[in-house]
Amino acid sequence: MINLKSRLLNATLAITAAIPLATAGLFTSTGSAQAAALNGGFNYGSAGFPATTVTVSKTSLKFDPSPGLASLSLRSGDFTAFNAASIFNVTTNPLAAGSLFLDLGVFATPGTLTDGANTFRLTAFNTPTFSIQSAGTNIRVNYLGFFDDGAGNKTNAEGYITFVTQDTDAEGTYNSGKTFDATFTGLAVSTVPEPAALLGLGAVGAVMAMSRRRKSFAQ
Repeated sequence: MINLKSRLLNATLAITAAIPLATAGLFTSTGSAQAAALNGGFNYGSAGFPATTVTVSKTSLKFDPSPGLASLSLRSGDFTAFNAASIFNVTTNPLAAGSLFLDLGVFATPGTLTDGANTFRLTAFNTPTFSIQSAGTNIRVNYLGFFDDGAGNKTNAEGYITFVTQDTDAEGTYNSGKTFDATFTGLAVSTVPEPAALLGLGAVGAVMAMSRRRKSFAQ
């Protein structure tokens, strides 16, 4: 009898412990009305475009040419439909949420990419990190944002952009409020899991835990 009570208590505790996992996903998804517009990701690639340079400061990234061009590589999901993107100047401090950063398209002739559809827009832009090399400094900036298909559908995304400069004290230059010139070397962007997907994972975890305990109890 004592052993039976112990098994019953363990099963009850297992079910109770599994519930918060699913509940957490439920609360996370509350207030999310985003539809899945574009899903997947891509990296920057090289396809013979003219080099894009950038003037970096605490308040902005200014590209030359403007907008610059980036070819896309390692494309996955919906992004296999695009081969390039226009990259736009952005005021980083203060950052206006929803600032246009990338306009995706198929590169054929100059100017065909900037149509306002299938864009990536910024919601957060982190402070750059600096890595000193023998010939200069590598710079990386992480960011958050969302893809917009132009029809009102949005998908959360995150990524980073990288530059290289011959300024061996680029971090000091940046912190002093001055500008320095760098070469745009790459970017990566990928969509992030929707809260509904997290809810699904939580529910599956709860069911699996309950199933294991039921089998144990039956034995």
